[in-house]
Amino acid sequence: MLSGPFGTGPDAAAYVLALAIALSLWRLLWWGRRLPDGPSAPTLLVGHRGARGVEPENTLAAFRRAFDEGLDGVEFDVQRSLDGVLVLTHDDEVDGRPVAGQSYAEIAGRIPGLATLDELFELARSYPGRLLNLEIKARGWRTAGLERDVVRAIGASGLAGRVLVSSFNPLSLLKVRLRDPSLRVAWLYDESTVAVPWARPRPGWLHADAVHPRYALADAALVRAMHARGVAVNVWTVNDPEDMRRLGGLGVDAIMGDDPGTLRTSSVGG
Repeated sequence: MLSGPFGTGPDAAAYVLALAIALSLWRLLWWGRRLPDGPSAPTLLVGHRGARGVEPENTLAAFRRAFDEGLDGVEFDVQRSLDGVLVLTHDDEVDGRPVAGQSYAEIAGRIPGLATLDELFELARSYPGRLLNLEIKARGWRTAGLERDVVRAIGASGLAGRVLVSSFNPLSLLKVRLRDPSLRVAWLYDESTVAVPWARPRPGWLHADAVHPRYALADAALVRAMHARGVAVNVWTVNDPEDMRRLGGLGVDAIMGDDPGTLRTSSVGG
């Protein structure tokens, strides 16, 4: 007989069966959702950290350059300073010290042109219909409320219909989904992720709306499987025109690259 927190005997078996059915339905009912206010080209061209190939990454100059050159959107990294400012910077440390352990003023003094999330949102209002791919930079279980603050900032911006929240950390995505189920989320991964069987992305369990593999991991089978569930496949970071054309031919939904000019002349946008 089964025993445990649900009791013993037939009752326990019924609880376990009900749980299994519920989990199966949760997994099977997963279906990706498009951004209601985002761009609609067959393959979106997205500036990685703005336009880091020609401007300092994650700065307003880089984002403005990407928008002005006609890209469909931008990707950027969000962390939080010690005094609670959501800053756009990729590396976990600045001058050997964690971003989360420095004030906004300290970080700004070390990163010329440091932008905040609110500043990017303000800029994006002048460029309607562009994708805002927000990557939460977080590791482990404890993130000190970073996801809560990100969700609040997105809600206050009025731009939620254009924001796709991505992360390598599935717990961050789960926290976002629980705080605001209407937000679209995407699971980021690379070769190191798929090398560990238990850590491989399983977007169905999070009801992710997109997957973001490193470009070398994207193939026709992945695109078919994800599209069968309405889930977008957005690849990073692609800087070779031949790779861009190959991936466009596979039918990926977005290509992220460093140089707006190379992206625009790759003949994969629409």
